[in-house]
Amino acid sequence: MKFILFPTDFSQCASNAFTHALELASQQNAELIVLHIVFPNEGVDNNVYNAFWTNDYLAQREKGMKDWIRRKLRKPEHKKVRITSLTQIGFPVATISKVAETNKVDLIVMGTTGATGMRGVLLGSVAAGVMGKTAIPVLVVPKKASYTPMRNVVMATDFNLRISEASKLLLQRWLKLNKSQLHIVHILDKPGEHVDQNKESVLAGKLGIVPKDFHYLHDRDVPQAVSNFMDSQDAQALVTIARDHSLLHRLFFDSVTRKLAHRVRTPMLVLHEHA
Repeated sequence: MKFILFPTDFSQCASNAFTHALELASQQNAELIVLHIVFPNEGVDNNVYNAFWTNDYLAQREKGMKDWIRRKLRKPEHKKVRITSLTQIGFPVATISKVAETNKVDLIVMGTTGATGMRGVLLGSVAAGVMGKTAIPVLVVPKKASYTPMRNVVMATDFNLRISEASKLLLQRWLKLNKSQLHIVHILDKPGEHVDQNKESVLAGKLGIVPKDFHYLHDRDVPQAVSNFMDSQDAQALVTIARDHSLLHRLFFDSVTRKLAHRVRTPMLVLHEHA
């Protein structure tokens, strides 16, 4: 992993997510690109007929971002992370996506405001917009999700899984560096449904050499079953695979995903089928 992008609005939620971004950058020896976006109507001098951007306003925002970053670098290892700060004028989804693709970043880390925020993100806010516009993996961090080593990671699957090579490599490196165990869970929600061992073997092959095990639960309430399973495994993260990213908004409106996002309090790593 070479580049991680972290968009910030300087909020408490962003501050929490920044800790996760710093830890990942430190672990992966990656450069961290911190992006602050200024809306086009900010800093405009409305006292003249020809509205214009004031250089003083932009300089103030840039200085504010650098000061914010400096205050957050509390651990010695964080101070060694290579950080590039960018302040750009634009709208969040388009600007984040453009910066990510221009800089060929490997991962985007974004914050949310917790359960309510996660629901909002998955139903059309900035993070969902970014996930729908780019196939770059996104780590979504709830407001109260404190950073802990991700020893146990859960991935829920229906076995209809395809994953891009870039996403697979990122997942493998992430799991390896954290010495994580990947717990793959499949919920059998139909009476009399049986485990298909062939599908398990195919999925294991697709994921490659990562520590993993498979679990099968019978429950008609899929989101609650996944949430309960995460609790039972003391999971520190959830991995999801977005289907075709051009259809991502439709995916996130799915009732199962919406309910699951509402209940999960851990970071969620969203990967993609296609690079």
